[in-house]
Amino acid sequence: MPEIVGNMHMHTTTSDGTASHDEVAAAAAQAGLDFIIYTDHNTWVDGWEGWYRDPGSRREILRLMGQEINDQSLEPEYNHLLCYFVHQDLQPVAAQPQALIDTVLAAGGLCFVAHPLERPGLISDIYPWLDWNISGYTGLELWNTMTEVKWQLRSLARAILGVFFPQGVLSGPLPETLAKWDALLAGGQKVVAIGNADAHALVYSRGPLSRRVYPYQFLFRAVNTHLLLADPPSRDVDQARRQIHAALKQGHCFVGYDLPGSPRGFTFTAVSGSSRAIMGDTLTLQDTATLVITSPRRAWLRLLKDGRVVAQARGKRLEYQTRAPGVYRVEAYRWFWGWRRGWVFTNPIYIV
Repeated sequence: MPEIVGNMHMHTTTSDGTASHDEVAAAAAQAGLDFIIYTDHNTWVDGWEGWYRDPGSRREILRLMGQEINDQSLEPEYNHLLCYFVHQDLQPVAAQPQALIDTVLAAGGLCFVAHPLERPGLISDIYPWLDWNISGYTGLELWNTMTEVKWQLRSLARAILGVFFPQGVLSGPLPETLAKWDALLAGGQKVVAIGNADAHALVYSRGPLSRRVYPYQFLFRAVNTHLLLADPPSRDVDQARRQIHAALKQGHCFVGYDLPGSPRGFTFTAVSGSSRAIMGDTLTLQDTATLVITSPRRAWLRLLKDGRVVAQARGKRLEYQTRAPGVYRVEAYRWFWGWRRGWVFTNPIYIV
């Protein structure tokens, strides 16, 4: 299946980012992405969707428009929702999470809980999702780069090192976010996981010194979402949007961290009888099922069933047979900058 890589959480000067729509698209193209979705806070901006050619690299990238919506009257402003494929202003329902979700679904869109759990760092402000008495959302942001950065830079010394050596910071989704995802899956929900930058590229100054912290291009080379499409992406923007919508809705995707090595080509499949499934699919068990993980690079591969490891291997392949229904997902880790880092987190195959 054709694989495309994109980022779906970023901010421009329309809200609290530091670059224009074109500048963000150029950074994404130079980082090697195939698509992006803009998500400025509580605002809808028209006119920026379509194929964009970076004048420097001459690389093309598809850009789409989304929104990050939350009730701005709250203090702190928790309950952020990433809303995709909705071409209307969602601010009027920002204060009601369930009404917001219902509005997105009624418009044919998809929505994901943004940075669902956060830890305070040197910057103590956190914006988790608190209202879990909701239904209908597509999934959650399993790995938000800047959420982890905020936690990792939790002392002045760590902040200084993290600013000058950002490659050494990221290690994986917060364990409590993984646990929350597994709990939701165990409750019978299909919850699609994605990974994003949450890019702002803010500039921090002290006296005569200033530095842009975690610039767009660096973030777009880090944590992204890899989509598996049924067909190559169309040159027609409307059709390409539908293709991305379908892959996200079905969970035909995985979260990948590119800096330890590109995970393009990573696969997780299952076969039972004459039926085959990829990540995001439901597979009907016919006596036994064979699950196969293949990796383009050597890694520590872990297969989890209902949140618990049932098989693991070091290398490029892991094969496992089961007679047990359950929710099966994969984690992969690689060594990078002297530490074992999260590398790939797939969406589950649901065996019933």
